[in-house]
Amino acid sequence: MITKTMTKKQAILTKLFDIDAIQFGEFELRSGIMSPFYLDFRKIISYPQLLKDVCAELANLVEPLPFDYLCGVPYAALSIATGVAMTHNTPLVVKRKQRKAYGTKKLIEGDFEAGQSCIVVEDIVTSGMSIVATIKDLEEVGLKVEHAIALVDREQGGTTILAKMGYKVHFLFTMTEVLDFLLSEGKIDEKKYQETLTFISENVTKELNVTTLPAKPLPVPSYEERQEKCLHPTAKRLLDIMQRKQTNLTLSADVDTSEELLNLADKVGEHICMLKLHADIYGDFNAETVAKLQTLAQKHDFLLFEDSKFADIGNTVKKQFTSKLMNIAAWADVVTVHVVAGEASVTSLKDTGYLDKTALILIAQMSTKDTLTDGRYMMKAVQIAEKNADCVMGMVAQKRLSKNMGLLQFTPGVHLYAKGDNSGQTYNTPKIAFSERGADVIIVGRGIYKAENPVKAAIAYKNAAWQAYLDRNA
Repeated sequence: MITKTMTKKQAILTKLFDIDAIQFGEFELRSGIMSPFYLDFRKIISYPQLLKDVCAELANLVEPLPFDYLCGVPYAALSIATGVAMTHNTPLVVKRKQRKAYGTKKLIEGDFEAGQSCIVVEDIVTSGMSIVATIKDLEEVGLKVEHAIALVDREQGGTTILAKMGYKVHFLFTMTEVLDFLLSEGKIDEKKYQETLTFISENVTKELNVTTLPAKPLPVPSYEERQEKCLHPTAKRLLDIMQRKQTNLTLSADVDTSEELLNLADKVGEHICMLKLHADIYGDFNAETVAKLQTLAQKHDFLLFEDSKFADIGNTVKKQFTSKLMNIAAWADVVTVHVVAGEASVTSLKDTGYLDKTALILIAQMSTKDTLTDGRYMMKAVQIAEKNADCVMGMVAQKRLSKNMGLLQFTPGVHLYAKGDNSGQTYNTPKIAFSERGADVIIVGRGIYKAENPVKAAIAYKNAAWQAYLDRNA
C-alpha cells in the first residue's frame, strides 16, 4: 500500500478544512453579499502547530524581500503577523483600529523611523480595501510600503487593484488552488467546485475609490436623540415619520412621466419616508401633478424631496427656486444644493423667505466612481452645512463627515447587493451604508422602480435598511 505524501502547504489546507476555517454553504459577507464559501482564519490561533506552520510558510514569502518591519491588518492578521515576525526574527509595528484618545495618541505603535520599509500582513485578500487602509496609515507616519503578504487571494480583484496602485501582494494560495486541492482530495464535489468558481468570477471588484475608504465611523445616536439636536422643523418632522413608519428609505423616482411618478408614489408610499423627484424630467409636470403629489404625501405620510441640486450664483438660484414654472418653493419639503458656488447658494435661498418650511440638503459627496467631490470640496461643504444648520438639515454623502448630529446623512448608491452599473454608479448595501458609512437615510432608485414588483422591492429595502439601523444602534 502506497501512502500519499503531502507537501507542507497541502497539509496546511487539509488542516484548515478539517477545523472549518474553510467552509461551504451560504454566508453573508461584510459587504452584505451572499457567498457560497467562507474563510474563517481567526480559528488558526487556537491551533498552535497550525499557526506555526502557517507563519513558517509566510516567513518564506518575505525572505527574499527587502524590508524593515511587518504590520498586520487589524485585527484578524495581528496574531499571524506576530508569528511571522518571531519566525523571521523581524521587528513588528502595530496599527490600531482607531487612534488612542489619551497618552501618545498614536495610531501606529512601535519603534521605527520615517523612511524605513514595512510589509503588510493580511489573512485574506478580497477587494484589497483593508490593506489599502492600513498602507495609508503606515505611509502617513513615514513608513514605506511596497509589498503585502497573505494566506489566500480570493481572486476577486484585490491583488489586481493593489498592483495598479504600486503594491505587490504575495500569497500562499489562490482560491482556485484551494478549490483544486479540495476537489482532488474529495472534500468537495464538482458541483460545489463549479458553483464557487462561478461566484468568484461574477463578483470581482474592478476599482477601489481610495479617497472614500471608510474610516472608523463616529458613534451615531438614535433617531429619537437626533430629533432633539436638529434645528430645522422639517428635519424633526422627517425623523418623526421615520420612527412612526419604521422606514429610513427614500425612493428616487427617476421615471419619465407624471403618471408614472404618481402611480409609483401611491404604490410604495407607505414604505418610504421621502419621495425624491426631479420635476424637470417628467415633461408633463404641472400644478395638477403637484396637487396630486401633495395628496399622496399626506395619505402615505412622506416628504416631497425635489433634487434640483441648485448650483449657480445667488441671484440665479433664487429665481430657480421661486420660478412659477416648477414653483418648487411652494411645495417642496426638501431641496438639494451643490456648493460649488460657495455659501452664497445657501444664503441666497435663505433670503427668499421660504426656508422656514423647506429644508436644504447639501451635496457633499456623490456615488459615481470618478466624482470630483474631493476632500477640499467636502470640507467646505461641511463648513457651510454646520454654519447654516438652521436651514440645512443634512448632507448627501458616502460617509459621515460632521460631528454635528443635528445634520442628517443621506446616502445614495445603495443596492441590496453591492455592485456597479455601466454608467459609473457604484453601490453599497444597506448594511455597509449604516454600519460603516454612518448613513441616516438611504436613497434607492432603480433597485425599486425598475424592479419587476416595485412594492415587493420597496419592502425589501425598507426592512433591510431599518434592520441595519437597529443593528448599528443596538
